[in-house]
Amino acid sequence: MKSMLKQEEEILASIDEREIVALLQDLIRSRSDNPPGDCRAAIQVVKTKLAEAGIEYEIFSQQDHKPNLLAQIYSGIEKKRLIYHAHIDTVSSGNVDNWSFDPFSGQIHNEAVYGRGAGDDKGSVASQVMAMVTLARAGIPLTCSLQLAIVADEESGGQQGTHFLCDSGKLKPDALVIGEQTNNEIAIAERVACGIDLIVFGKGAHGAMPWAGDNAILKTARVLEWLVSHYFPLLAAKCHPYLPPATLNIGRISGGIQWNIVPDFCKVEMDRRLLPGESRDEEMQVIRNILDAYAENVEPLHYELFSAGEVTANVNTSPNHPFVITGSEALFAINNEKIKLTGYMQTSDGRWFARDNIPIIIFGPGDPSLAHANDEYVPIKHLVEAARFLTLLALRWPQ
Repeated sequence: MKSMLKQEEEILASIDEREIVALLQDLIRSRSDNPPGDCRAAIQVVKTKLAEAGIEYEIFSQQDHKPNLLAQIYSGIEKKRLIYHAHIDTVSSGNVDNWSFDPFSGQIHNEAVYGRGAGDDKGSVASQVMAMVTLARAGIPLTCSLQLAIVADEESGGQQGTHFLCDSGKLKPDALVIGEQTNNEIAIAERVACGIDLIVFGKGAHGAMPWAGDNAILKTARVLEWLVSHYFPLLAAKCHPYLPPATLNIGRISGGIQWNIVPDFCKVEMDRRLLPGESRDEEMQVIRNILDAYAENVEPLHYELFSAGEVTANVNTSPNHPFVITGSEALFAINNEKIKLTGYMQTSDGRWFARDNIPIIIFGPGDPSLAHANDEYVPIKHLVEAARFLTLLALRWPQ
């Protein structure tokens, strides 16, 4: 592993814990819960911090209340572009009475900052902004062109955020760090979400005479039991070195017209998480085969299976890619601990870049299991460590 140079040590030592904590607190206090996803106040916090360091930025948006900020440190010579990317919108806080602290206070407790978005994803925003500010203050030329992208609308699909910026040609990285909660571990792969809907049809009848109909809700219950017993073992056998197995979540069921009518349909909405190498079409055919086997062996079954919307590619960066190696060496230099590569459990905005054949790292402070939960927090130690890592990575890439 490459040891740290004296100049690198001096630059990293300039990162002030109090400053990054104060920045995160300001971000948390500037609500940006989505819906409605009004990120203007939170983006203003970022703008102010960048302006203080003399960093120029631009705002791009389709909707005024969902601004996206792009900033860059650029020497005027064409170099490979490294992009740090994080989203500034959050989910709702839910019932604030279920929180130990005001979710928009940025309360400090047990050496951690609490609040909605503390980890997902304002902790990454703060770390990335501080890395860029630190580099600007140092004033030394980089071997890469560093761009910062702070986006809105990730929590509702990214159409007004990353998807819009990519379609507009504003984001063209040669290497990319997506800021998400990874406990400051380097994640190089993720599963992608694929929505699959199943409609089971029955026969309607008067609720007083259920024998005259075919109850689609009850039939669906039997079908799902069959699907679980025949499909879930196949999913459990699918593996990836950095990710949990493939999964299918039965998320929502709806059916029938009213309480006194035998339901003639039942709809099941499912979340299939695809591993790298899996395809929607192939997996839907596997499910059809299982449903057809039910119809052949158990009872007649009339159904529809369909999937709408775009299914993006998987982040699946090689552990041997020079960008991953540089990142691993930089993280080891920061914490002097053995580097264990991992995968990201959820789905990130990295999916919009995964078809571009570029190296992608998902990295950020905080425990991913706390995302969207009450009493969300991020350890202060994580914040500082993340800012130091991102600063050193930009100093060292490309080697």
